[in-house]
Amino acid sequence: MNNDLKRPFILASVMLGMFLAAIEATIVATAMPSIVADLRNFSLYSWVFSSYLLSSSATVLLFGKLADIYGRRPIYVLGICIFLIGSTTAGLSTSMVILIGARFIQGVGAGALMPIATTIVGDIYTKRERAKVQGYLSAVWGISAILGPLIGAFFVDFLNWRFVFWMNIPLGLLSMIGIIFFLHEKVNKNKQPIDYIGAGLIVSGISILMYILVEVGVSIPWTSIQLYMLLVLSFGSLYVFVVYEKRVKDPIMPTSIWTFRMIKFANIASLLT
Repeated sequence: MNNDLKRPFILASVMLGMFLAAIEATIVATAMPSIVADLRNFSLYSWVFSSYLLSSSATVLLFGKLADIYGRRPIYVLGICIFLIGSTTAGLSTSMVILIGARFIQGVGAGALMPIATTIVGDIYTKRERAKVQGYLSAVWGISAILGPLIGAFFVDFLNWRFVFWMNIPLGLLSMIGIIFFLHEKVNKNKQPIDYIGAGLIVSGISILMYILVEVGVSIPWTSIQLYMLLVLSFGSLYVFVVYEKRVKDPIMPTSIWTFRMIKFANIASLLT
């Protein structure tokens, strides 16, 4: 099968993977009352959402770099495997703490799926074709935002809240099989160094900031020394990250990309969203 015939299958696999990562941010919402009634510990309610968002946002840059070094396919498959491990564990959870940990694992997998899916599309389609294909990828996010609560409500009403997580298993396997069978790439054998320091700084900066956003006003008083210390740690890590990335030879996030207006404003829009 030539490359042109493979592309629709690769695109379908990528869109399916993106759908899994996107819908997990919304599908849990309608299931949460049932989950809390079953697992108790309402005080940890918000962390079921936040642990997923924290780990996915903190690992995006790292997985993007690993994909550049080791190839798109192995890192994408790794992301799917991590995501499915988290989904299976979430469905088997017997406490809120286990569920939060499983959601964290899911988020790590989603951190690989989201950037690499876009990168794969950029690799297999020409510049002229990408605008149309990017529209398909954007539609995945819109569709998942609408379908997520509806599917979650269906599982809660007719089956069990655990199927909210177990539904990912067949879809994830389909996406992984499609990528394994149809995506063939030539990986540059020249190994690039991994910017572990930069990765550590961005992960810690984002993680602490997410923790503040979730817990301030709850377990962290608004005027406490603890809040100020965490803010200093978070913004300090992000500041050091920016300075370090300008000086390191092979950064995990080249600062030159922010000179492109489209990238700059697209990321600002994503942040506001």
